[in-house]
This record gives sequence, structure tokens and C-alpha cells, in this order.
Amino acid sequence: MNHDAVAIDLTADERTLLLAGLLEFGGPAMGAKVVFPIVGAASLDEFFELTDRLRHSITARKPMSGLDWIRALVLTEICWASDVLGAASDFQTNLTDGRAMVALRSLQRKIVTGERVKLFLELPRTP
Repeated sequence: MNHDAVAIDLTADERTLLLAGLLEFGGPAMGAKVVFPIVGAASLDEFFELTDRLRHSITARKPMSGLDWIRALVLTEICWASDVLGAASDFQTNLTDGRAMVALRSLQRKIVTGERVKLFLELPRTP
């Protein structure tokens, strides 16, 4: 498997959505205690270190590993859509739901590959 960093060209809406999806686990999204093992974090502290690192890389437009792109996408999907684990109805961006859905589908097409999904599914997960 190739673990090299990859640059993915994001639109402004895609970047906004990903950043909000990562940030809101420290705010209105209450599911961090349940979600952290899903992305391979061993603790809440490690989870927040991961989301901080991902946000920094996305903001700075730095390449990330395929696994990190998938982690950012999964967390955004959960945060944007789930009222139980994410922020859903309290999700804070300047994007309408229609624009956010278009951005989410575009992110999925850009980020999801068989290799990246396999890396994510093979992550060790310990609650």
C-alpha cells in the first residue's frame, strides 16, 4: 500500500465543509466519545490531536496520506449528517444544505478509492 502524501485540490465549499466537520467534534457534535475508535484514535486526547492535525493540513493546503483524507471525510460525513453522533441540524457553515450535499458528493468522488477505504477498514480500533 502507498502511504505517501497526496494533494487533493479542494473547492472553497469542500474545504469549508471538511474544516467544519472536523472542528465541530469539539463543539456541538457530541459523539467524539463514540467516534474516536472509528478513526483509529486510542483516546479522546488522541482524537482531538488528530482532528487538529487534519484541520491544520487542510487549512494550509498540505498533502495528506490517503488514510488521513478518508478520516477527514468520514468524520465530516458523520458530523454533517448525524444528529446522534455529529452536529447535523447544528452544523455551522455558511453553506446551505444543498451546497453542502454537492460539496460532500464531490469530496467523496475525489477522496474515496479502493486502496484508501481498505486502509481505513484495516485500522486497529480499540475503545
